[in-house]
Amino acid sequence: MKIREALISILIMTITFGSVHGQQADSLQFKKIVITTSAFDYFPGKLNSANFNIGAERMITNKISIYANVGIIHSYGPIGDNWFQLANKKTSGFRFQLEGRHYLNRHKIFDPAVLLFWPHIFQYKSQSLRNSGYYYALHASFQQTNTEREEIIYENSTGFPIPDYPHVLNDYNVERSVAKMHLKFGYQSIKRYGLVIDYSVGLGGQYISSASQGKLGSDDDQDWPWNKEFDKGSGFFLSPIYQVRIGWWF
Repeated sequence: MKIREALISILIMTITFGSVHGQQADSLQFKKIVITTSAFDYFPGKLNSANFNIGAERMITNKISIYANVGIIHSYGPIGDNWFQLANKKTSGFRFQLEGRHYLNRHKIFDPAVLLFWPHIFQYKSQSLRNSGYYYALHASFQQTNTEREEIIYENSTGFPIPDYPHVLNDYNVERSVAKMHLKFGYQSIKRYGLVIDYSVGLGGQYISSASQGKLGSDDDQDWPWNKEFDKGSGFFLSPIYQVRIGWWF
């Protein structure tokens, strides 16, 4: 309850601050609708899957905008265990993202930031608009996935694994829900010819819950880098965020 009240208070303060100081941006134009997609979500991650997503931003006051993004999670194919990825046959699901932004009316790029965050270099020569330049945002997301995995069940009277002993392969599913909340800082570049490059970083927390269906064995892989089993359990964990969104304005 306290968490929900705190989040509501942050949103109210953000909108109030934007309304009080919005007169500074009155003379600036803005793009009514900006369509983007999160580029890093297409790279195969821990489960060798991608989030095929699209999002839209719309201004609601002089400095405040709302951004929403929906995506379908689809597997690139089966993957075995390695140092970065977790063995699974396929993963499917969805992800929904929502954020409220407050633009700071600061369009000149802070050059040292380019050295720390290299995507910033592509954001030079941006238009000075109400919905361009530096901003901070309260970002929330919810993800639901189903992962099909395989385990080895050994057939012996002791019940313990014995190498080269007769065994069977058992398929089972893992249902996972992940809810995240971040406070992030970013810069949105809107080029004159239409290209939009939105780059942001931030930090927050996440709640992960997972449960397996049809699993027979007791072995489990760790949900790296969190100290949690992948197939079962739940808990709160730290959540960094690093996004590059690419799109077009209309």
